[in-house]
Amino acid sequence: MAKLPPPTRDRRPPASPLRAVLVGLAVDIGGSALTGVLLSLGHALSLAASGLSEAQVREAMANVPPASGVAVLGMLIGAACSVAGGYVCARLVQRDEWRVGAAMAALSVVASLFLGGAADPADMVVLGSLSTAACVMLGVMYGRGANRRPPPGSKG
Repeated sequence: MAKLPPPTRDRRPPASPLRAVLVGLAVDIGGSALTGVLLSLGHALSLAASGLSEAQVREAMANVPPASGVAVLGMLIGAACSVAGGYVCARLVQRDEWRVGAAMAALSVVASLFLGGAADPADMVVLGSLSTAACVMLGVMYGRGANRRPPPGSKG
């Protein structure tokens, strides 16, 4: 039986840093926002199905404890979206990944503060900001590593 050569991966030309940052932010913020909406909807439906009145569901949704399962799940999925956004940013830019990724991380932190994070206690704002930046940079590290890997079938 004939042995087929390994598939080759086309290397796309690098994207502009602006495009890489904007697409990474869309993955990070868009994914986090979509997750938040879906988790909130699911949580509200589960509360309503448990027999609570509409007023009680509104009250419970306005006061979700930060240590509740739905809140922790939202934080974990949001962190995964930040990692994915950093990865996408690094893969698109293909050069100066750390610098461009740091710019994306800073903009992601600013966006999260504008989208409601600033209303939390100060220690939680700092923790959330540092966590967001760390998750984005983790994604950048993974994307940078993927950029440095030789394509399958190449020598070296």
